[in-house]
Amino acid sequence: MFKLLIVLPMLLAGFIALCVGGLVLLPLLALVPGLIAVFAGVFAVALVLAVVAMLLRLLAAVVVGVGGLAIGLVGIGFLLAGGAIVLALGVALAHLLLPLLLIFGLIWLIRRSSRAPAPPLQISHG
Repeated sequence: MFKLLIVLPMLLAGFIALCVGGLVLLPLLALVPGLIAVFAGVFAVALVLAVVAMLLRLLAAVVVGVGGLAIGLVGIGFLLAGGAIVLALGVALAHLLLPLLLIFGLIWLIRRSSRAPAPPLQISHG
């Protein structure tokens, strides 16, 4: 009995609210096809912009990658060119240093051979 006193008035109030809401919102139902068309256009524009943005990002990634490879190749070229220059300078300096080493070596050999030989070591078996 107590259940009927609560549920029936709630059902009646809900039905009245549903009817009033339906009468208010029913004319808005006619706007649904137009809203669908507007939002389909918005979706199409957003989709096109997303695809264009993705293509621009892809193009930028390719440009950055190719630029990085080009800079790396130029750097390797400079590395090899610098190594060749240093090698050439080293060979030139070695050729310039070789006569000096030969002269100092001959002086050392002449001075060493002109000295009296050292006496042999005496080992005592004591």
